[in-house]
Amino acid sequence: MHTSLTTRTRRGALAAVGLAVAATVTLTACAPPGSGGTSDASSDAATEVSTDLGTDPVELVLYDGAGLKTIDDALIAAFTKEHPNVTITTRFDPDDVQAQNAPRVLAADDAPDIARVVALGDIVSSGLLTNLDPWADAYGWTDLPEGQLAMYRVDENGVRGSGSQYTLASGFVTTGLYVNTDLMAQLGIDAPPTTIEEWEADLATAKAAGVTPILAGNQTGQGVTTLQFLLNNYLGAQAVNDWVFNVADASIDTPDGVQAVQTVSDWIAAGYFNDDANGTDNAGAMARFVAGEGLFYPSGNWDAKNIGGQMDDVVFVSPPALEAGDLLAMSDPVSNFGIPAKSEHKDAAAAFLNFLVSDEARAILVENGFAPSGSGDAPATEAGSLNESVQSAFAALVEADGQVQFVQNATNGITQTWNAESQNLFGGKTTPEALLTSVQSSYEEELGR
Repeated sequence: MHTSLTTRTRRGALAAVGLAVAATVTLTACAPPGSGGTSDASSDAATEVSTDLGTDPVELVLYDGAGLKTIDDALIAAFTKEHPNVTITTRFDPDDVQAQNAPRVLAADDAPDIARVVALGDIVSSGLLTNLDPWADAYGWTDLPEGQLAMYRVDENGVRGSGSQYTLASGFVTTGLYVNTDLMAQLGIDAPPTTIEEWEADLATAKAAGVTPILAGNQTGQGVTTLQFLLNNYLGAQAVNDWVFNVADASIDTPDGVQAVQTVSDWIAAGYFNDDANGTDNAGAMARFVAGEGLFYPSGNWDAKNIGGQMDDVVFVSPPALEAGDLLAMSDPVSNFGIPAKSEHKDAAAAFLNFLVSDEARAILVENGFAPSGSGDAPATEAGSLNESVQSAFAALVEADGQVQFVQNATNGITQTWNAESQNLFGGKTTPEALLTSVQSSYEEELGR
């Protein structure tokens, strides 16, 4: 039976995943930036949207980074169980090149139907993605938290943060400090730090006792994690998000930015990081943390499953802030999935996106140590577990509207610049001023400014 959007609440629409709802509506979508789009949803013409997948066979292709295969496979298995007429095959690229390869993959004649997008503004401007506004209205995605919706939207100038919706997250990564609570107790530290001042005091305490204060695998750029914790606080969430969203004239090369980088530089000089950070990768740093070699391990919930499976005396907390009570942390989609303009099965692809905010999909994300899409309230986790502390930190972050974008995602190629410059900082080969000038210059060059 046809269900009108006027008689169905948006909240109810979110819960309608898996139901055979014969809902076909006609909506008008705004044209996206750029002229390369070929999809119905990226034109000014009315777009017919159906939330009923019917019973005819549908074959979809999903494209993502290889490191997310396990979670993608679980999501696909759950979705296709509810929709047995839909088959989803996968294509993966190595994680370190997936963002760079995405524009080429989306522009190809055999483009996938669902694809992970990192540099969203660039890809939308190239007309490679479908405008999802019609499906957002049909499914009620407009009720999602505003801080998350900003990650999915691009305006008519190709600037992220507002405008039409082009993606929806499978779930979220979130960042903070893994703290070795056994070492913390041995050092006489009562509780994990909540302010940068407290954190710095704890670093000094650990160093004086011969304990490595912070473990970082900066061979793969992990030092940028701590660096951005400081940037978030000194620059503020809006300034950092504007920079990542490519807002006109956005810059991190400011006195406040220099102060943030100078703090990290001072910590390097004081010996607060492992002295072989540039020769250690992420996996090596995490292994040493698990072995009890360091007090703090700044990272994200992608490491929670491994760490929680190997050590008991550990907790995950939000990054320390300049002011007590502030909550700011890098937190963006695990996979920011969009529908390529060339997809021939947009309704089925949109149904998969809608499944991502279902209770079943949210539980899958949490089981794998990630945070769920939608509200910050997670499905139940084991009391006292590391995962419980991860989910608690994320829920508080969403409540505080403190999700900040990763600076490495501002453009397709900026990760390489950040990694190289952070290695120069750890190696004493650059200054805070020069680091930010180099990053800002690369950013503007890539954006053609």
